[in-house]
Formats: sequence, structure tokens, C-alpha cells
Amino acid sequence: LFYGDALHTGPGLVCMTLGARGAQMFRKGRKVGQARAPSVTPVDTTGAGDAFVAAVTVALLEGMTEADALAFACAAGAAATLKAGAQPSLPTREEIRRLLRP
Repeated sequence: LFYGDALHTGPGLVCMTLGARGAQMFRKGRKVGQARAPSVTPVDTTGAGDAFVAAVTVALLEGMTEADALAFACAAGAAATLKAGAQPSLPTREEIRRLLRP
């Protein structure tokens, strides 16, 4: 499904994940954010998408800007690949913040 089609079906905000290349965020058909994924050596990608979605949702609900929320979510997805399994790999805020630090 192309992101433009998704925006016309109801949601006002669409995130498109690009794996190791990061993610993009669109609102009303306009790109409002883009973030690179932190460089990691993945152990298991199970749960990375779930971690991304949870993190971007929490970040936006907590009032982060779209750009910061996207960066936070990319870091969460990357952090989730550092451990095996779905639930054990879900990162803590500190694990996410460590990947955000330069």
C-alpha cells in the first residue's frame, strides 16, 4: 500500500519504515519528518516494528515533535534488534536514549 493511498483511507498520520535506512512520516500527504536509523548489528529483527509503533505513539502522545518522535521510534526499533525474541527485545527508555546519543 502506497502511503498516499493510506492517507486517503482515514488516518491523518502515516509512518513508513525503511529498515536500516530509517523512517518517514507523512501528514495530509506531506512529508513532515524523516529520521535515520541508528547503526546497529542486529541479532533478531522480531519485534522491531512493534517497538517502532509503540515508541512513535508514546512519543507523540507525550508531546514530542514529529521529528523527535520519529527519531525516538527509529532508535526503539533499532534497539529491539539487539536481543532475540519479541517480548524480551522491547527496549527500555534508557536503551532507546543510548542509541540517540551521538
